[in-house]
Amino acid sequence: MMQDLEAFMSDFVRDLNQRSDEGWAVLVEGKRDEEALRALGYSGTIATSSSLSRLKTEALGKATGAIILTDFDREGRTLAARFARRLSHEGFRTSLSERRRLQAAVKGIFLHIENLSRFAERDGP
Repeated sequence: MMQDLEAFMSDFVRDLNQRSDEGWAVLVEGKRDEEALRALGYSGTIATSSSLSRLKTEALGKATGAIILTDFDREGRTLAARFARRLSHEGFRTSLSERRRLQAAVKGIFLHIENLSRFAERDGP
């Protein structure tokens, strides 16, 4: 199971980087979520929910769309719906399909995006 999940994560991050090349940014809840995605090799634009709240949509940079990747708990679901509505209203394309795909793959092993860091390649034993 873990090996399957590691292979999935590699493909998932490759797909996120591909979407980034197509003009999409990823929206996560917080700094630790951002750090986890970076540790996995995501190199595109990441906005956090707090930066999006403070800076309006400037936090998304030049992105034309936002992949919403909030946690899988109740608060994360609420934020995902709220950001999808708000960003769509402001003219951004939004995608929740990556969030659903990831949630299905992890099968409840964890609820928080920051826990993705456990799949980052580690040096040494």
